Amino acid sequence: MTPPPASRDAQLQALRDDATVLRYTASRARLAVDPARPLYHFSPPENYMNDPNGICQWGGMYHLFYQFRPDGIDNVHWGHSVSEDLVHWEDLPLALYPDQEKDCFSGQTLVEEDRVIATYHGTGAGNSIATATDPLLLNWEKHPSNPVIPIVDIDDGGMPYRVFDPCIWKEADGYYALSGVFQDGERSIDCKGVDHLFRTQDLENWEYVGKLIENDYRTEPGEDYAVPNFWPIGNDKHMLLFFSHKRGGQYFVGDYDTDTHRFSPDYHGRMNYGPLSVGNLHAPSATIDDSGRYLSIFNVKEARETRGWDNVMTVPRVLSLADDNSLLIAPVPELEGLRFNKKSVGETNIPANQDIVLPDIAGSAIEIQAVIDPNDAREVGLNVLRSPDATELTRISFFHRGSARWGTPQLQIDGSQSSTGADVLGRPPEIGPLDIPDGEHLRLRIFIDRSIVEVFANDIQCLTLRAYPESPASTGVSVFAKGNSATLKSLDCWQMRSVWPELESRQGR
Repeated sequence: MTPPPASRDAQLQALRDDATVLRYTASRARLAVDPARPLYHFSPPENYMNDPNGICQWGGMYHLFYQFRPDGIDNVHWGHSVSEDLVHWEDLPLALYPDQEKDCFSGQTLVEEDRVIATYHGTGAGNSIATATDPLLLNWEKHPSNPVIPIVDIDDGGMPYRVFDPCIWKEADGYYALSGVFQDGERSIDCKGVDHLFRTQDLENWEYVGKLIENDYRTEPGEDYAVPNFWPIGNDKHMLLFFSHKRGGQYFVGDYDTDTHRFSPDYHGRMNYGPLSVGNLHAPSATIDDSGRYLSIFNVKEARETRGWDNVMTVPRVLSLADDNSLLIAPVPELEGLRFNKKSVGETNIPANQDIVLPDIAGSAIEIQAVIDPNDAREVGLNVLRSPDATELTRISFFHRGSARWGTPQLQIDGSQSSTGADVLGRPPEIGPLDIPDGEHLRLRIFIDRSIVEVFANDIQCLTLRAYPESPASTGVSVFAKGNSATLKSLDCWQMRSVWPELESRQGR
């Protein structure tokens, strides 16, 4: 049975005096001087963080694991943090340590009535299993037969199978594990993506079932299907959320046949549209929580030289399907509890070819909700993290269907003017489709948190970008329209509270 809250809370209270947790607290305080440290996104307590792993809900608490190299350690472990609301996180001691493997790479978790099962890739060994039953998932017991799915010899095409970052779920006839890799070529150049399926009844003796899915026309050559997350998403459909080492986070939605154990996608979509490793969305972790929500979270890469810490997690997202089975994307509503000091702007004309600064709308850690009627403007949007002289700004804009002779309407975040810093890497804009009907208003929810910008649009698109303004005055917001005028129907802006005690003094700036 899942642990009672009393035992969980007692364990958590005792951990606040743990030597490792105290060190992480000191590291967070030391790194708080960096103006890029986010106030309400998760960032590592120190050093290097990469893929999120095994996000899950156990005993009323959400657990986030992640690839982590603490200060002074070269091997990848599973870092661990816990939250009651997906917003306020507390660091816990390391969850998984490498032993027969070099690193504990990515994997996912399965929550059962009396335990949580983690599966992960042990580099140089294969895919492994660990289980925990305690209230805070601190005490992981590795399976004595690890790696339970070892690395095997393969031919030039990668057959019979490669094993890499796995996920796990359970069906009537046993447990299933998916290993997302590639075949027939070299990764990121000319390979085909594939996910291999394995089955067991005892977590020790795994049989190879076959390919759940392999490359087809929906993805491009060189993409692999790594870091898989395979869960039902509603409407009798499944989502395969994964990571390509060539193009980043993406997904398939379709039908899963439990008799043939084949997944037939209806469609494919991307979560990342720009360069893979330059300030962009990276790898996912996903779970179904106790209320039935399909939750996902991604890490976002840096676009500057490392300054003692590396990578940020996105805000958690709720993924669901509309009646027509198209994907809906929304931030978790729990984030609304961070809002304070609301400022609003009523209906405002946006003249053609002008940049209109909005008085009293500013901040480096804010949420903006805006509704815009593009009218006949070929491009319309907002500049955020804007300096008074506009030498620094991050451009968020929409190109509607009527702005070109053909093509899909598009949303973009342009970070080419985000920073005057010499160590910030250059990158093209992040541009994704936003196929809203002619005449429908553009509805934006924008989360700005010092060095990360996330833009949710019309519940069907989300773009993510890192930005590093140098000037403390780069906090302004303006609206603009190109070619013709547009109308700002409404705009609400909230300052966002810090979820990290060491950064509370930065709230409202």
